[in-house]
Amino acid sequence: MDNNNDKISDLKKKINSIEKSHQSESMPKKESGVSFGFKISTELVAALVVGVGIGLLVDNYFNTKPFGLIIFFILGAFAGFFNVYRVMRRIEKQ
Repeated sequence: MDNNNDKISDLKKKINSIEKSHQSESMPKKESGVSFGFKISTELVAALVVGVGIGLLVDNYFNTKPFGLIIFFILGAFAGFFNVYRVMRRIEKQ
């Protein structure tokens, strides 16, 4: 009878340790300040690069030298700020 109680208590310990490891894996990890800053800057820079690229393509295709670049730079900046806003809202909900 003592042997069965030892086996049951060992099994309970194993189950508890496995449950604790699964709980720690499922919890989202906090981001460090550096990774958060890198994510925000990447969102801004990527949107600006895409906007400038499209602006240059539009200028070359339609031969409207500064206007396509200016318009799509502004649109890229708005898109970048909107992406940063979405990231901030997502982090705020966590």
